Amino acid sequence: MRVRAASVVISVVGLISLAGCSKSAVDAQKLAKHAQSIQGEDPKLASEEFKQAAGLDPSNHKILHALGTLYEKQKDWQNAAETYAKAAAVDENFASYHFRRGHALYELARKDPGHQGFDKAIDPLKKAAAKDANLSDAYYYLGKAYYETDEEQSALEAYTKAIDTRSDQLAYYVDLANLYLDLGFAEEGLKVATEGQKMAPNVRFADENEKAEGANNLYNLVLDEARAYEFLGKRDEKIAALKKARNVPNPKNVARESEYQLAIALYDKGEAIEACDALRNYLKSPAGKTMESVENRKDADRKKFDWGRSGGGCAGL
Repeated sequence: MRVRAASVVISVVGLISLAGCSKSAVDAQKLAKHAQSIQGEDPKLASEEFKQAAGLDPSNHKILHALGTLYEKQKDWQNAAETYAKAAAVDENFASYHFRRGHALYELARKDPGHQGFDKAIDPLKKAAAKDANLSDAYYYLGKAYYETDEEQSALEAYTKAIDTRSDQLAYYVDLANLYLDLGFAEEGLKVATEGQKMAPNVRFADENEKAEGANNLYNLVLDEARAYEFLGKRDEKIAALKKARNVPNPKNVARESEYQLAIALYDKGEAIEACDALRNYLKSPAGKTMESVENRKDADRKKFDWGRSGGGCAGL
């Protein structure tokens, strides 16, 4: 899920023309302009120059924002969080600063071996949402932070608010549906999963990476639908959902387990020949060849033998 928040781009030329700038402020803007021009080629030097510029003019929150953005690109979440905290302290009315600080703290907690620190992300994310009610990602990451701190009801509310704010983000539906299903609310999870799938054709993507991410989110929504039907004891509907997963694009050919789940569901229903076809598809897929799927492959091999013995058509698979 890519973070989408309004970015503030330094316009040094425009800033320098302002009357009344001190020499240190002008020097800071010139240094920041140079840092901006080299950040693609030499991000390390650019970050040093941005830091120097911020030191020359601590009141220029746009320079701090540019430095924070550079840290984000480098996935230096600690420095990103600290820098956005400074930017927010200079001008607390920018919702983007609070959001990006909260997002950085969330990512920092994800990297922590003990998964500690998610609670620190909650306050800045709440501030971001309070200052800009249209900042859907603030609600979304607030939901993720609440989930990690075992505040499920708050997480449900935050995810729902994210969808209400921006309904074309499939990742929002995935996390909300997953949480409903984890909590045992099958009907609610099913409703969210199917609503997300209905929205999918209307989603527009900026590039191929976003398109691939969208396809994976759609795939996960289909799996959520199948999972909900399993909870509800609706076997045929579960099978139909798993078959639907076959039609979801897989641009980057990532490992997917739906075909194995379909094989087992068909086997349990007594549809041996169709189950063997699904098993064959699974064993030839990236998922059927990964180290993570060793146990699945062992189970698949056992069932292949059983199905073959029963004349189900898996012999020699």
